[in-house]
Amino acid sequence: MSPAELVREGFVEMREHFGRTVLQTLGVILGVASVVATLGMTAGQEAARDEYFRSSGGTLLMGVYSQPPADTELTARQRAKTGLKLSDAAEIRRMIPGFDSVVAEISGPHQVRAGATEMTERITAIEPEFQQMRDLNMARGRFFSAYDMETRAAVIVLGSTRARELFGTADPVGRAVSVGNVRYTVVGVMREKVFKWRENSSYNAYEWMNRLMMVPITSYEQRHMKAGDDKIDELNLRLASADVHDDAKTALERLLRSRHGVLDYGIWDRKERLDQGEREGRIYDLTFLACGVISLLVGGIVITNIMLASFTERMREVGVRKALGATGPQVFLQFLVESLVVTVLGGTAGLALGIGFTWAITKLLMVQMALTPAMVSAAVGAASVVGLIFGLYPAVRASRLDPAVALRYE
Repeated sequence: MSPAELVREGFVEMREHFGRTVLQTLGVILGVASVVATLGMTAGQEAARDEYFRSSGGTLLMGVYSQPPADTELTARQRAKTGLKLSDAAEIRRMIPGFDSVVAEISGPHQVRAGATEMTERITAIEPEFQQMRDLNMARGRFFSAYDMETRAAVIVLGSTRARELFGTADPVGRAVSVGNVRYTVVGVMREKVFKWRENSSYNAYEWMNRLMMVPITSYEQRHMKAGDDKIDELNLRLASADVHDDAKTALERLLRSRHGVLDYGIWDRKERLDQGEREGRIYDLTFLACGVISLLVGGIVITNIMLASFTERMREVGVRKALGATGPQVFLQFLVESLVVTVLGGTAGLALGIGFTWAITKLLMVQMALTPAMVSAAVGAASVVGLIFGLYPAVRASRLDPAVALRYE
């Protein structure tokens, strides 16, 4: 028999024994559906996480922030000397080539006025490289420049939310904003950044960027800090590449320890967070995949048992075929193809069920899902492997059947 005829025979057998076919495919359907649902939801969350990191500066960002030293035995004078300083930024630029961008940051609450609007909000003093580091785009005007830094210009850039709060629908560019008693000129407004982990959610993970009010760090030092005070709140760092991560971080910790003497700083690391998230994701994937594999194995056992029952019912048919000249390999292929047809059909049904289940869950939880060709191939491939492995034993038994014994079977 040709391969097409074998497949046709398989479908005929399925149609004639529909109830038995449903039992054969049920375990495969549930196993494939659980695998597809698991992979679809986790892939969707991974895609959302990657998009979040990409649109807010990438995975190569790292930062150092000031924190109170853990040592309680420090004197008041020693405590006054702790914390990050502008000189730390200069030393990192000079000593650690693994970072291609080092941006110092100072922030603090100030009384802010624009026309009749007055509020107390944080002002962020930053360097121009922060715009590229955090992938900030301008809706109107410009970001402050190196020239503004050199001249200590009294200019300010507003996030989209802050611009609406201070100026409503009017164009803020060129208008004045008073920070304390200092008058700043608005030179730009950032484009609104939006990222939501769940659809239709009111929470915007980027809203903190939309609320920024940024001035050149040199302008802030001159107008709002005491003479000689070079303390900063945070250092924003960007790695030159992922390959230098470990060396650069080790060098950073060594440099800060040597300069500070006490642990008066903390380090946040996006790559480390990403790696931790991937490790946790793999644990969940393996747990749910194990459930799917167990279901597939149970389905495979059911297939073997029902195929053996089918072989027993069709023993005289097999004996007649062999008596008329059918060879053992031909009978083997007939039974094996029947098993494959059943499991591939079950895998396809399981794939559809898994997609539908994932879609329903993602809509209920308002999260993303992702379906890739690799996932489709894995689902159908897993079903085919189950059919191949668990259909071997019944097929071998049928191929080795003695026609004389089969024809005497009642």
